[in-house]
Amino acid sequence: MTALGPFLLGAPWALAALLALPLIWWVLRATPPVPKNAELPSLRLLEGAEPREETPARTPWWVWLIRTLAVLAAILGLSQPVFAPGAQSGEPAEQGPVLIVIDNGWPAAPRWNELTNAASATLDAGGRDTPVHLLLTAPQQLNPDPAARLSKADLGKRIGTLRPQPWASDRADALKRLDASGLKPARIFWASDGIDAGGGAAFAADLSARAPLTVFAAPAIGPAALTGLSAETDAVTVTLARADPDGAARAFLSAQTRDGSAIASAEAVFAAGERETSAAFKIPAAALARVARFNVTGRSGAGTVWLWDSLDRTRRVGLVDSGTAAQPLLSDMHYIRKALEPFASISTGDIDTVVATSPDAIILSDVGQIPAADVEKLTRWVEGGGALIRFAGPRLAAQGDELLPVGLRRSSRALGGTLAWEEPQGLAAFPDASPFSGLPIPKDVKVRQQVLARPDPELSQKTWARLDDGSPLVTADARGNGMLVLFHVTAGPDWADLAYSGLFEQMLRRAITAGRGEAIEDTEGTYTPQLTLDGFGRLAGASANAAPIKATEFAATVPSEIHPPGLYQGPAGTRALNAGAGAKPELIREWPAAARLLGDAEARSLRLAGPLLAFAAGLLALDLFIALFVAGRLRRLMPRPKTASLVAALAATAAFALMAPERALAQYDYQLMPDGSYRSVSTESRVVPLPGNGAPQKQVEAALEMRLGYVETGDSALDARTRAGLIGLSNILLMRTSVEPAEPHALNLESDALELYPLIYFNVPGKAAPLSDKSVQRLNAYLRSGGAVLIDTRAGEMAGTQTDVTRLETLLEGLDVPPLQPVPPNHVLSRSFYLISDFPGRFAGRRLWIEQAGDAAAPRGDGVSHLFIGDADWASAWAVDQNGRDLYSVDGGAEQRETARRFGVNLVMYVLTGSYKDDQVHVPALLERLGERDDGARDPGFPGPEDIPE
Repeated sequence: MTALGPFLLGAPWALAALLALPLIWWVLRATPPVPKNAELPSLRLLEGAEPREETPARTPWWVWLIRTLAVLAAILGLSQPVFAPGAQSGEPAEQGPVLIVIDNGWPAAPRWNELTNAASATLDAGGRDTPVHLLLTAPQQLNPDPAARLSKADLGKRIGTLRPQPWASDRADALKRLDASGLKPARIFWASDGIDAGGGAAFAADLSARAPLTVFAAPAIGPAALTGLSAETDAVTVTLARADPDGAARAFLSAQTRDGSAIASAEAVFAAGERETSAAFKIPAAALARVARFNVTGRSGAGTVWLWDSLDRTRRVGLVDSGTAAQPLLSDMHYIRKALEPFASISTGDIDTVVATSPDAIILSDVGQIPAADVEKLTRWVEGGGALIRFAGPRLAAQGDELLPVGLRRSSRALGGTLAWEEPQGLAAFPDASPFSGLPIPKDVKVRQQVLARPDPELSQKTWARLDDGSPLVTADARGNGMLVLFHVTAGPDWADLAYSGLFEQMLRRAITAGRGEAIEDTEGTYTPQLTLDGFGRLAGASANAAPIKATEFAATVPSEIHPPGLYQGPAGTRALNAGAGAKPELIREWPAAARLLGDAEARSLRLAGPLLAFAAGLLALDLFIALFVAGRLRRLMPRPKTASLVAALAATAAFALMAPERALAQYDYQLMPDGSYRSVSTESRVVPLPGNGAPQKQVEAALEMRLGYVETGDSALDARTRAGLIGLSNILLMRTSVEPAEPHALNLESDALELYPLIYFNVPGKAAPLSDKSVQRLNAYLRSGGAVLIDTRAGEMAGTQTDVTRLETLLEGLDVPPLQPVPPNHVLSRSFYLISDFPGRFAGRRLWIEQAGDAAAPRGDGVSHLFIGDADWASAWAVDQNGRDLYSVDGGAEQRETARRFGVNLVMYVLTGSYKDDQVHVPALLERLGERDDGARDPGFPGPEDIPE
């Protein structure tokens, strides 16, 4: 090409046509010869008429100017001009081989188009037949040989097909390939990413020593790489690094799903002089679980993308709500939640709700009976790869189900399934095959109770942790692709001190990881590439060149052609190999003195042939339009007045339509929903009507006033007796205590809102059918949420026998309750309001069964039982008619009836206040009252039996 200042001409001889411009100008402005005059007699009629239009004697100046410019633009376009400010003028046509060096590692991706344009502009300088050679700095197995001679046309096509690689450049390797080629270039052009990684300054000095060097450096503006990530339960912090610390800068990051859908964005601000900063994302746990990658908005490149793997990701754990929300600090779930909070996002709900969120693990604490429908859902979830972790307790000790890793030793509800020792047991060393192997065992962790596994030949293989006596503490068994894990103690401190130690958190973390089928430590196995990034940061399937990585070498692996950045699947789940991990990019500050540095403007080249020819064609089209208009050929195309009005109206409508979206955007906004989706929300104020009152009147009454409830049995006579009994008890409470209950309600276990009633009385019919699955499920939920149920079999008339709770096993099958025990001496139920020692109803001397709480000196939780079973027929002893008279006789007369009433008062106060009277602060008052009673003195505050008429 011929250089003319900053312009290069591919066909300079085309400019010779400029010499013909004066002739063309003269032809364009010439006019036709003057016409001859011929007189016609009829033309005298037109004398005095003024013509409306006149034909000019010469071509208007603006017409021949348009035509001249069109010819001039066409001539210049045919000369094939190229605007190249970086081209050196005065150089000979042949200078010898030209070597073009291009940095094609991941730091070059943000300004890749500028680098390739600069390399292409270099091809425009020099002679047409100048040999060119190509050297790429990113190592590849099939990198072009620098010794291969290419024509400028071939190299231009080759540069157009180049793409940046997702790994870093290796300039030392590039110099070795250049030395091996034996090439002696006469001129070198280096399209550099400007990053001093791998000895950039030394590389520039070496090239400058070989031949005259021209450099175009294009470092990334703003953040060059995402270098790290830290995650919490509902927040993620991403670290960014930049190469040029001068001045302040800011960037925006987006959190995206694997398919590229944006979920949230965050801003990162670099202060002047800072090379690193961070961006914090506050995302709800449900949406955070969908995030798979973070990238810098508007910046393409593998270095500006961070893939989030399962190692860094917080675990999603579902806790099945067992109705402990009312007293969270007294529940086992409190200790589980505190242990999970540092590394997991927690969701709470019933089994159906938790399974629907697809968590990594689900934890159940002391759940003995799981409804059949929920068992099926949990089984499918576990077999699909979930980890079900369960903790023991009184309920699980009494009855279990099929979702256990080992069989448990069952016992009757009365005795429970626990083991007590004279001395608490410590933890033995963890087996080598256990996920807990290597964890330090605190000496102060002791176990006082546990559920025992039935002997089994495979029990040893299923045991992850043992006590000093060899009994299993944690067992696990695979179920499909998932795992069942059982801690044989409670999650709280009732049975063991494990919840108080840091070992509890580590065991939970490893149990979740191992339960997902992932290794705790990468000591064996390999990671196979699944998805890899290209140089522009796009995620695609792994190529055939990508090779697996040994688990022990993964942490030290540097991205390369055989190990590209991406997601790898291995023994510990999914791990990410990120291009910018730990990177500290810095600019090349020292350049060789002999090197010529091109700025952004100098490195660009612009081919002007196409625009000039297009400009010429446009001018000729304009000239043709003017000629047709002057000749009157366009009048028929002009719109009529009505048509013009219609066109104007349509134009106005279009203008208003263009303005409408701005108004719409002002009225609506998009908000991130808890499920991770975005929904449009109106920002205008509006009146929202209150929801209609669709609740049944019974629920409204129960919500407004405290009432007792009783189960409808279908036996009208029995239901009437129960109702009369609860009315009598309510009257006693109203007269003697601050509790003011309204009339009791009859309840349908399948449809009524049980949670509105603090106490439900179940008077069991003689031949009662088993409760339905729905009734049992709702009754379980009611008991777990703090409700209380009094079950009365009315079988106390059989003298010499005691209550047989086994009769209720068929009726209450599926009810998740712990083992039962008779009310022990000095139980808080005997002093919650009155001091009583017996709990008679219509029949005396009957046992009252309550939930077993283990050692009486160490009650479980708040020590409050929610289930009471007996056969004393209390409803008959409490029953009164409309006038307040007793309806049924009592074996022991008025004194027994009064004691039965006092038991009813104690029961309601116990249900409402729990273990309040078990506090030591009440001991002096109780001792004083006991002393007065021992002295035979009357308690003036409470009426005696003789004060109650028959």
